Amino acid sequence: MDVLKIKNSSKLLMCGVALFTVSACGTTTTQEVDTKTRVNNAITKAAVESSKDTPRSMKMMETVYKNNPNDVEAATAYGTKLREDGNAEKAAMVLQSAAKSQDATYLTMREYAAAQLELGDYNTAENFARKAISKNNKDGQSWHVLGIALDAQAKHEEAETAFRKALDLWKGDPVPIMNNLALNLASQNRVADAVEILQRAKELAPNRVEVERNLRIISTLNEKADEFPKKTDS
Repeated sequence: MDVLKIKNSSKLLMCGVALFTVSACGTTTTQEVDTKTRVNNAITKAAVESSKDTPRSMKMMETVYKNNPNDVEAATAYGTKLREDGNAEKAAMVLQSAAKSQDATYLTMREYAAAQLELGDYNTAENFARKAISKNNKDGQSWHVLGIALDAQAKHEEAETAFRKALDLWKGDPVPIMNNLALNLASQNRVADAVEILQRAKELAPNRVEVERNLRIISTLNEKADEFPKKTDS
């Protein structure tokens, strides 16, 4: 099964915040330390609360995170961007402490689970997807991550439940989750059900290559299954 990249719907976008440095001659006073802390906190707050229409800058996110390595929101934003840009290993390193902290949000846990999913650690991905759901069971993306993690461990029935829950809660394009649900059903030898879902997905997205490919493959399996007479009780 293709592992889909999970996009973070929260989009903590970075704005053009001026970066300030606090310098001092001689010894550093308590007041100067407090000032630097307040400046760093202001940078982080402005960054994570900036307009969603502002393009995200990897460099800005990295700077904010390095200035505030223990800030959960900064780690989540930076880790998410790293994963989306194909650097799942570094994303997992950035997100690990934040995901395990008492201040971890469901977004942080979901993103850490998604990074582990891409790294092939399905058990950890399942664990943190469940933690994300325990904080927000209305987040369709967390359910989707859980479904993929379970399916990868051959827990197909549990995965189906997670996929269907994700589909019920999904916001935006439903085709990726429909594709994964269809592959899950095919793994359970419910080929006709899989074909039906893929046909619906094709109607929604007629030019989606992966849907057309999977529909062709699974339809062939369905046709072959129909060639053999069904067993009857004697």
